[in-house]
Amino acid sequence: MRVSSINLYQNSLNGVLNSQQQVEKMNQHLITNKKLLTAADGPSDMSKTMFLTTEITLTEQHLKNGTLLENALNFEESTLDGMINAMQRARVLGVQSGDGINGDTERASLAQELRQIQNQMLDFMNSQNADGSYVFSGFQTQKKPYVFDGTDYNYQGDAGVNELKVSSSVYIQSNDTGQEVFDNVFKRFVTNDLTANISTTINDQKAYDSFHKLNYDPITPANNTYQVQTTAGVPDTYEVLDNTGTSLVPPVMGNYTPGEAINFNGIDVTVTGAAPSTEQFELAPPEKDNVLNMLSDFIIALEDTSLPQGDYVEAQSDFLVGLDNALESVNLTLGSIGARGNSLESVRNASSSMDIINQQSRASISEVDFAEAVSNLQKAELALNTSYSSYSRISQLSLFNYL
Repeated sequence: MRVSSINLYQNSLNGVLNSQQQVEKMNQHLITNKKLLTAADGPSDMSKTMFLTTEITLTEQHLKNGTLLENALNFEESTLDGMINAMQRARVLGVQSGDGINGDTERASLAQELRQIQNQMLDFMNSQNADGSYVFSGFQTQKKPYVFDGTDYNYQGDAGVNELKVSSSVYIQSNDTGQEVFDNVFKRFVTNDLTANISTTINDQKAYDSFHKLNYDPITPANNTYQVQTTAGVPDTYEVLDNTGTSLVPPVMGNYTPGEAINFNGIDVTVTGAAPSTEQFELAPPEKDNVLNMLSDFIIALEDTSLPQGDYVEAQSDFLVGLDNALESVNLTLGSIGARGNSLESVRNASSSMDIINQQSRASISEVDFAEAVSNLQKAELALNTSYSSYSRISQLSLFNYL
């Protein structure tokens, strides 16, 4: 076969250019640390690389969300710890105020300290994070949660709860609202006297609370009424009946002495009229309030020098029971924060492990093996040098050299 000189030149030139391209490609692998420079280098591997890159990016975002969530939970926990300390001090003062040695001056001093504690609590309940958002106002983060309207402290936020995504399928609550933590607190369960010759007082709050929770009917208020029926005889007798006049199970009855307390599920029921008579009382509807208003009510009682001792004792009991309920609510929230923190830690550990695996997988698919790449570069350089040498020899060929 006859090969023209122009073909020899062209083939040699193509060989040089191809070798140069190979050297450049091997060099790019080393410079970029990428095995896959284009999709043509490995379509399947390129697809896997893109998928793993997406997963790694999502995991990084989830880990960032986890850090934000951790900061938010830590801030809220610190705030609630401060609330607990303030409420515990208020409780000590509340108990101390019941000492018989306290006069008007001592009560006024206690009231003054409770006002300071109330201001501390208000600051805690209106806490703002680093970006100025109110922590306990739900979605209304730019609105102060608690304001005083001249009479009461009222919640201005909403019930909005934020959640942060910390993995592909796990969302964790990042805030608690003041409405849930501070306002959703029961005041002391009490009774209402419905007739003139009966008076009821709670002598065992725990027993009464249990009875109230089991028997209070929020749908039919009439079912919360009880009758104390006295019957004349020798001796006079009494029986506690339900609102329809039916005996309770088991029946509550005994000998009746006017003015002598009848103990009924933590309630001292005192009837003063002569038998026969029918007196009534009811389980009062449960009420909720925040600890700031409970403090205000008690401070007013402390500062009221004309308040009868019996009414003061009731005010003190209202305060202490309400404060205990508020403490329980805050403690439950702290427990919830701890549980969320534990969940976050578990999810973050799993995400970090998956992130390492994904990065290793992506590296094995898309990143260059330096030993192999250097060897390939050396081979490409050898081929290029061979091409140069070949081209140089061919360019010197001429029949005139043999004439």
